[in-house]
Amino acid sequence: MSFEFLYKHSRADAVEMDELERWKLSYKANCECKEAIEKAIREHFDGMYLDRECVNEVFSEYGYDRTMWVLAATICCKDYDGRFSNSNKEWAKGIITSNIPTDEMRRYAVDSHPAVLDGFTSEVRKQYKALGLLDNKKCLSDDKEYAEKLLILKPTTLKDEFRRPFFQYFYAQSGFGCYPDKLGGKVFGRFLADGENGQFRRSDFLGVADPEKLPQWAQKRLEQLTAPKMRIRVFQIDDSLDYNKHKFMSYDHVMKKGGVDSLIYRQVYGGIVNCSDIESVFALCNTNPPPGYCGHSLSVSDIVEIEDGDNFGFYYCDSIGFKKVQFDIEQTDHMEMLHVLIIENGKDPYEAEIRDELKAKQSVVGGLIEPVYFSDINEALIYCDEEFLLKNYEPNRRVGDTIIHGTFMVIGNGVNSHGEMTDFSLTDDQIEDFSEMFKYPLIYMTKEELAEEQTEEPDESISQT
Repeated sequence: MSFEFLYKHSRADAVEMDELERWKLSYKANCECKEAIEKAIREHFDGMYLDRECVNEVFSEYGYDRTMWVLAATICCKDYDGRFSNSNKEWAKGIITSNIPTDEMRRYAVDSHPAVLDGFTSEVRKQYKALGLLDNKKCLSDDKEYAEKLLILKPTTLKDEFRRPFFQYFYAQSGFGCYPDKLGGKVFGRFLADGENGQFRRSDFLGVADPEKLPQWAQKRLEQLTAPKMRIRVFQIDDSLDYNKHKFMSYDHVMKKGGVDSLIYRQVYGGIVNCSDIESVFALCNTNPPPGYCGHSLSVSDIVEIEDGDNFGFYYCDSIGFKKVQFDIEQTDHMEMLHVLIIENGKDPYEAEIRDELKAKQSVVGGLIEPVYFSDINEALIYCDEEFLLKNYEPNRRVGDTIIHGTFMVIGNGVNSHGEMTDFSLTDDQIEDFSEMFKYPLIYMTKEELAEEQTEEPDESISQT
């Protein structure tokens, strides 16, 4: 869907700004839109009723903005005519800027019967309102600095195919446009709905979104977008190898008994967690372990590896706090780890390392695993909770014609040396491809939120007497 640029200034302004060619192209499209409206009314008005399909035809060919611009210009040119409602006259004044001369608009003023055209205009307004687009009422009135804040885009900034309220939410990350007193107007950030990067001018925004008026999906997505992230691994002592009884012993005790022995450890998890430091990792693994975590609650003698950031390295969980230690991961039992892609509600897909054990796979999905095949060559499959509907999980991603609810994972699928189907680690290319495939989370709204945003449905036809 692509529409000609709508020029909202007069011809004189265009000459002054050296934009006459843009004005001419827009003016020509306005005239064509006028003719399309007249044609739609002729074909869909039976002398008594005007069906709603005529509005959809014009929208699909010329878009919301141009259709409303031509209608508003028509009413402004004919504001003396009492057959146009006062409501539509006031609306038209809000669309057309005062610097557009009436004589300039007459060429693309619609010549259909005013009473029928008034009904057509009302239907256009009703259908546009039904989109539920956000306005200034959803913004904070006194917040002018945009950096690291959730903003609301003006509806007209978005192309018609993306003109929905959830695409108006944009998380600003950087750019001089984030500050009202700096030169330059660019604002860089991400769309909240799908995580896509984007850039806009400061003038493209209504303002900063009021956190008290956000729908639940937006609150959760914002929390995930702004949450700290750490890539970690967790290692725990294998009881069958703990000949010196190091398990659950303090750092000082282990040091006196020869030091940390990498050979007796097994990896129980690897992945990205929403933590800011190692103490918050400890709290997470004791209260709400990440999907795929297959071990006891993080305890004394466990090893946590921080894989990135300034504090990268291996840390021994002591009776109080952590001690940084030398640790050889190549000596540990980590070869049985499967590299999978985990997809949680509202989060970007992320790679994780889980043990090739049923318990670990079930901990990802939260219950009994159900395979879902989604690839033609079956080189990978999805594991989800087979009872996700009974457990009332929120919708997560669409997989073909199926909507998967709750956390799920993508895992490699193939044949082992014995000719048996089994699970395999995903390759780097598969991680990249499936991350892109499942990039966009579904937007889930509660019944209450839907009821709040729902507007009156347009009538099947417009009665005209």
